[in-house]
Amino acid sequence: MKEVLIKEYNNLTRTPLKSNFPQNSFTINFVKGAQLEIQGKLDKKYKVQFINQKNNKIVHEGEIKNNMWSKTSTEYFVDYNVKVIDLDENKVVFTHDFKAENKKVYIHFASKSLGDTIAWFPYAEEFRKLHKCELVVSTFHNEMFEKNYPNIKFINPGETQYNLYAMYEIGWHYDEKGNINYNYNISDFRKYGLQKCSYENLGIEEKEIKPNLTFKNTGPTIEGDYVVIAPHGSSHAKYWNRPGGWQSVIDYLNDSGYKVVMITQEPLGDEWHDSKLGGTLTGVIDKTGDHPLSERANDMMNAKAFIGIGSGLSWLAWALNAPVVMISGFSEAYSEFKDCERVSTPPNNCTGCFNRVRLDPGDWGWCPDHKDTDRMFECTKSISSHEVISAIHRQLVKPLNK
Repeated sequence: MKEVLIKEYNNLTRTPLKSNFPQNSFTINFVKGAQLEIQGKLDKKYKVQFINQKNNKIVHEGEIKNNMWSKTSTEYFVDYNVKVIDLDENKVVFTHDFKAENKKVYIHFASKSLGDTIAWFPYAEEFRKLHKCELVVSTFHNEMFEKNYPNIKFINPGETQYNLYAMYEIGWHYDEKGNINYNYNISDFRKYGLQKCSYENLGIEEKEIKPNLTFKNTGPTIEGDYVVIAPHGSSHAKYWNRPGGWQSVIDYLNDSGYKVVMITQEPLGDEWHDSKLGGTLTGVIDKTGDHPLSERANDMMNAKAFIGIGSGLSWLAWALNAPVVMISGFSEAYSEFKDCERVSTPPNNCTGCFNRVRLDPGDWGWCPDHKDTDRMFECTKSISSHEVISAIHRQLVKPLNK
C-alpha cells in the first residue's frame, strides 16, 4: 500500500493542474517607452522597475496594484530589464529582458525633410539586423528606399499598426516651451552631427552610413563634363550670401571647360529667387523647376562634382556618392556628413547659429545674432569665391585649370 501511495503522489506532483486561486498576468511592450500592465483579480501590491542593462541603473520605478500599469517617460531605445516585485511577499514574480527577435517593431521618421530622412534612415536597417526583428518603417520618402530594403515593411506615416512589441520615433523634438524634449532624445541634437539623432536614439554603434537609394543611373543627359549646383535652400541663412559668389564660380568652371547645371526646384529667372543669389545666374544649363527627384539624382550620379549648401540635395548627392562641395556657415562643421569638401566660415566671424538657436521656419530672414544689421548673414558672406574654387579643385576627379 505504501508503494502505491508514493506512486500516486508522484503522479500528482508531475501533472500540471489548473489552480482555482486567482492569478495575475503581466503584459509588457516597448511602444514609445517601456510599459508593464498587471491584470487579474488577485489583490496585490507590486514594485515595477525598468532597468537599463547597459549600466544597471533604474530608469524608472513605481508601485502599482493589479489592474494598473507603469510606464517610462523616455521613448528612445533602452536595453531594458523589467522587474516586478511582490511587495507582500518581497520576491521577484516577473522579469523580462528586451528581446525583439522575430517580433514586430515600428520605427517612424518624423521629419518631412529630404536631408533628415536620408541621414536617419540607414540606422533602421542596422536596428533590424542587430535585433533580428520584423521591422516596419514609415518615412515621408518611402519611394527612395523600398525596392532596396526588401526585409523592411514600409507604410505611410499615420497608418495604424497592431501587435507591436516596440516603437520608436526619430526626430528633433521640442516640448511646449520650445525646449529640447529629452524624453525623445538622449542628447542635445544641436551639439552633434545630424545622423547621431538616429543611431543614438536607436542604440546603434556610431558610424557614418549612407543609405542604399533606389535611384538608377540611366546615363548622362548632357554631353561633356559638367558640374551640378544647387544654390537654394529652405532658409536664407542657409544660402551662400557672398555677393557675386556663385557667378564667379560658374564663370571659372565654364572657363575651365565644365558645363554648369542648376537643378534646384526654385526656378531660374524668377525675380524673387534670383535676388537671393545676387541676380539671375548666367552660363548655366537650366534644369530647375518641378522635375522628378530621380532626374536630379541621375544628373548628380553623372556629374564631376556637386556644389551646394546645407540642404537636402547635398545629402542626396552624398548618398549617391557624388563628389560634394558644401558651402555652409550657419551650421557647425560637425553638423552634416564628413565625406565632402566643406567650405566653412573663416575665423573671427559669426557662425554656427543653427547649432545654438532653434531655427524659426516662419522667418525667411532668420539671423538670430545680427538680423537687420550690416553683419546679417556674415557667416556665409565672409566665404570667398577663392575658397570655394579651392575646394572644387580638391574634389573634382579631373583637376581644374589654374
